[in-house]
Amino acid sequence: MGLLSDPEYGSVKWVRILKKVNGPLCFLCYIAAIIWFFMLANKDFNNETYFSENALLPGLVTKEFNAESSANRFYSEFLQELEDKYEETDAMPVPWLVAKMSQLHLEVYTHNFTLKYPMGEGQVYQGTNVYGILRAPRTASLEALVVSAPFRAISSHHKGTAASVALMLAFAQFARPQKYWAKDIIFLITEYEQLGMQAWLEAYHGLKNEPGTFYTSLGSFWKPGTPSLDLGKLTSKIEWGEDNTRCLDPGKLQGRSGSIQAAINLEFETPKIKYIEVKIEGLNGQLPNLDLVNLVHKLCVKSGIHHSYKNSYSWIRRNKMDEWVNGIWTMLGMVNTLFPGVPNGNHGLFHRFGIEAVTLEGRDADDPAGIPPKVNSLPSANFYRLGIALESILRSLNNLLERFHQSYFFYLLAATNRFVSIGQYMPCLCLLCGAMLIRALSLWVSIQQEDEEADKQTKEQTSKDKSIDKGEDEKLEKKKSEKTSDDESEDLVTEEREIKTRKKETDDSLSIVNMGANYLLVHLLGYIVMNSPVIFSQLGAKYYDQPSELSVYCGLIAASVVLVIVAPYLPRLLRTRPMTHEEMSLVNILVLIELATVCLAIGMHNFSLGFILATVYTPLALVVSVVEDGGGKRSVLLQLKRFYCLLLQPLCLLSLCMMAYSTVLYPEEGLWKMVGRGKDAAMQAVMFSIVDSLIYGNWLYNVATSILLPTWIIFWQILCNKVETA
Repeated sequence: MGLLSDPEYGSVKWVRILKKVNGPLCFLCYIAAIIWFFMLANKDFNNETYFSENALLPGLVTKEFNAESSANRFYSEFLQELEDKYEETDAMPVPWLVAKMSQLHLEVYTHNFTLKYPMGEGQVYQGTNVYGILRAPRTASLEALVVSAPFRAISSHHKGTAASVALMLAFAQFARPQKYWAKDIIFLITEYEQLGMQAWLEAYHGLKNEPGTFYTSLGSFWKPGTPSLDLGKLTSKIEWGEDNTRCLDPGKLQGRSGSIQAAINLEFETPKIKYIEVKIEGLNGQLPNLDLVNLVHKLCVKSGIHHSYKNSYSWIRRNKMDEWVNGIWTMLGMVNTLFPGVPNGNHGLFHRFGIEAVTLEGRDADDPAGIPPKVNSLPSANFYRLGIALESILRSLNNLLERFHQSYFFYLLAATNRFVSIGQYMPCLCLLCGAMLIRALSLWVSIQQEDEEADKQTKEQTSKDKSIDKGEDEKLEKKKSEKTSDDESEDLVTEEREIKTRKKETDDSLSIVNMGANYLLVHLLGYIVMNSPVIFSQLGAKYYDQPSELSVYCGLIAASVVLVIVAPYLPRLLRTRPMTHEEMSLVNILVLIELATVCLAIGMHNFSLGFILATVYTPLALVVSVVEDGGGKRSVLLQLKRFYCLLLQPLCLLSLCMMAYSTVLYPEEGLWKMVGRGKDAAMQAVMFSIVDSLIYGNWLYNVATSILLPTWIIFWQILCNKVETA
């Protein structure tokens, strides 16, 4: 820092070099980051999976599962029950499930929860979960494992889960008389997919839905008994509207077990499957411990079941080049799934509670997810092999002496048996953010050079001021002749100089205050947009009788258009003159540092989200520069920059991506149909991200509105405001 604050550091060699090569250097950092990411898929740059937790002892027990006939019977009875009594209502057969679990001598409980839909007019949904607890004979219910399955009605557009329920009941029947269990086993069937799982987990861990919880759970400092610090009393008179942060009422559990160590979620439509897809992605990019993932893959092999993850299939052998390409597609598929932060199964909601969980999804040859190569030649699995795999996994987890902690929690998978650790993939994100920081440093160097030139101009101005002072002195001499004493003339000169000094200091202080006020105002606008969907939904329903999806989407479009028009004028609100080149450059430096820091901070938790944000917005950060007066080629280049900036407006970028994706899925349709499909997809994507943020705490919508949007607004201000060159 001493070097940067040295007034003569402009003559240092590296500073002169940085001024010349900062553009190519930033470009090289960007290209190097992309190449680094693709090279990680190569076998020479990643690692083979291994076990860090020796207590798992995978596959070292004798397989004893013998309830295949019971599983087939439960499967046929469950389907018959759904067809006879629940085909029209699509409700979950709670009495049937409770009866079957009770016959297996489990502790059976039902769990009721309520959802007040945050974007609707008083819409309330109620659901019921059913769970049974198998108490371990060797412990006092201090620890537990969870085997779960989501209930899906016959009319659901998703694949059914009847085989999952049948396998769970059959395994409960098999495990009930066994004496080696050291942990309780909870068999859980949830209604409404992830909503039921979220409610059950919140209720299991004692999270209450009380209005005063927020104010009274801030720690010992905010005690409800302290009148001066009770925020609830201070804000009780303010009408905030509906409390959408507590739209899910988890209810209470009648029975519970100990601390949950791990969970296995089952998604099997039929017992005859070709292979198992292992799902690991959780909420906001969280992943289970790598030991659990390795355990599932290894025991699938030992149980005679083929397994896969994204584009990596256990039954296919490739040469080195094909394996590299396949690894790239597998990593891109994982990044694409982790980027939205939405779990791809019920397992993804366990991670925030420190519980390692995965989902096992059974797939057939004609699965909607795609047809893998050579899948028709694979033998079909059945309830026996699925039961053996489930038994092996749970018995290995039963051996755990402590929670998963030794292996990796941050990683990317290049294959079912290859992984990339955080120390290997973070450099590519650091290179992208480094390009923005280099750009910021080069702008800072340029400002210092301009200051040196300004000093020279100041000296010239001082010489001019002296000549002006001569003329003023003549006027003062006349005033002196009119005065009776010399003291009064000296007071006039001193007063005039003090006025000039105060005016200069006032301009400098106002400049800093105005820049800070504009920066704060832009982020405040982002915060307002983040909290506006509930208002848009209510306005659309009350005055225009429109659904929430259309109301919110149109409201966000209107807000975006207003910001595009108004944002360039915001820096002039508190100013009497346009911003100078130096002031706008300082704003550019601040936004570059902010964007780089945010991408790094997000990438530490959800690498995929941070990496995609940095990949998309780093080029914009590098091309944006302070606009000076100029015509010709400069004007054309400026218009191209503005158009590029408009394309990267978050809502515009989402809509364009959805339209492009629609052309890939439906290439035979015309232009207008493609635009309509893209608009509908973008509308649903926005609505889902908002609802997920309100119910589950998903980050994507909050990041887009409170971070990306203010950053974009500042870039737009820089491109739309011409500055003084002084």
